[in-house]
Amino acid sequence: MKLALNKTLLRSSSLLKIPNRTKFLIFQETCEKELGGKGVFACQNIPKGAVVWAFDNVNCERLTELSVAVEDEEKLSTQLQKGFLNKRLDKFIVLNDGAQYTNHAKEANLRWGSDDETWVAARNIKDGEEITFDRSQFGLNSDCGWLKSLFAKLHPSVLEVE
Repeated sequence: MKLALNKTLLRSSSLLKIPNRTKFLIFQETCEKELGGKGVFACQNIPKGAVVWAFDNVNCERLTELSVAVEDEEKLSTQLQKGFLNKRLDKFIVLNDGAQYTNHAKEANLRWGSDDETWVAARNIKDGEEITFDRSQFGLNSDCGWLKSLFAKLHPSVLEVE
């Protein structure tokens, strides 16, 4: 009987989908969206004001005017596709844990936390709801001299839509 129980547990646990908890501080999963692309979805209810995401030195990088001068151009090209520029225009945060799939919404459910390296729930977020941020809260690459020249060279289409 014990053997049968173990087989049953193994079989049913393989059917379970385990959500991720990386530098996101909540359970979430990255999913394909019906209209294409990916999005980040909550796998739990999240109360208003809860910290949802925070910078960490393992899964994130800070790019500054000084640091990009010594980076390999191919690496920079990849990094610039998955991050954001802060409002002060002094650092670009590279996201490597799925946060780069956080989509834009005018009425987003995330906002800045205590600094530009923390995101908190702007309202209650329900299990299964897409996690979004209003990108107008980020800096524009076209307004940042040291970053604008890199985007012009490596990703000019980004500057065209800003």
